Amino acid sequence: MSAKAASPPLRLLAAALVLAAAACAGPEVRTAPFRQHPDSVAAGDLRGPFTGRVLDAATRAPIAGALVYATWQLESGTALASPAGSREHVGSTDASGHYKIPALAEVPAGARLTDFHLLVYKRGFVAYRSDRRFADLGPRMDFAQLGNSVLLERWREDLSHARHLRYLGGGGAVAALTAWEADEAAAELAGERKRPGSLGTSLVQDSGRGPYLVAAQLLTADDIKAQTRYDGQFETGPLGDEADTATYSSQHFKALGRPETWDVAVRMWRLDPGAAQERYEELLGQLPGIEERDEVASRSFRAAENDIHGIGFLDGPRGLVVLMTCGKSQCASVEDAAALAHKIHDRIKALWPNVAPPAQPPPEEPTTAPPAQPTPTQPPAPQPPAPAPKAPTSTPARPGGSR
Repeated sequence: MSAKAASPPLRLLAAALVLAAAACAGPEVRTAPFRQHPDSVAAGDLRGPFTGRVLDAATRAPIAGALVYATWQLESGTALASPAGSREHVGSTDASGHYKIPALAEVPAGARLTDFHLLVYKRGFVAYRSDRRFADLGPRMDFAQLGNSVLLERWREDLSHARHLRYLGGGGAVAALTAWEADEAAAELAGERKRPGSLGTSLVQDSGRGPYLVAAQLLTADDIKAQTRYDGQFETGPLGDEADTATYSSQHFKALGRPETWDVAVRMWRLDPGAAQERYEELLGQLPGIEERDEVASRSFRAAENDIHGIGFLDGPRGLVVLMTCGKSQCASVEDAAALAHKIHDRIKALWPNVAPPAQPPPEEPTTAPPAQPTPTQPPAPQPPAPAPKAPTSTPARPGGSR
């Protein structure tokens, strides 16, 4: 058989090998390990698009301005697959907490799309990953491509920043936003970070006395709008002054597209009653323009500085101190701020309706013995009669009289 006669079978064999290699390579997009919708069983599409909403796990309030960082992983090769790069999308949630990630435009020739990961990060909260939970690092099974719900837990003092950074992973956008947390992690690993309880037992509220409250539960954007007639949108989240702890929490209502005079902030300290009284007295000495009015809760004051109204109050039986500040563009008068403070205290009473009375000290033991009780006495024994008195006798006169 000549070489020319053998050419067609060789070409057919080569074509068959190409088809076999393509079959071994599999589709260019791997089947997604997550669902298309939360209430469906159909597999999602790794290419996207992806949609969802980010909410505060404690209050179900939308979280605006959270980082939405998406990555796609590519690989190439057949029997010995190797990484073939990645693609990323950097975005953020809108004022209502929604996010939208557009579909990956295309998969490069010769590569396969093998995975998709979503990371949601907001300072003051525990981050969210679409593939794994932070609490136990177990696989997440509730992620959905469309209509996904992301509930961010508030950061607690007992959590580890070092462990959180390992959970977050890499990425330029992530590194830029978590630089502050890297400092906290370094201090933690060096043994310099204060651990829970280091503030002293006088500041720690008994966890068994009443519900656990955070500032985000006390006021909503709708409460503010109803009072001030504001028609804009707020970005909400903890203040950046200090992290939320077991004894302190905050909530910032940042007016989108407006200066700070439109903002509202709530700070709450949850202490034992004695320490709450001390904290309230500290605020009285620190804040400018103080005027005690005692119009809210156990004690309260009004404060003013430049373009900010402030209302602070002490709820003694519950061990709560609240400071609410409202910019004068939002609260046209201090009465608007006072009305919001009343709303906050009403919310506290609704969330914590029953307050245990303060413990009464046990009665003191008497320091002196009680007086002896009289004992019954026997009637006195009869006494013998007294002898009769003798008759008086006169002295006889001397004979012969006086000389």
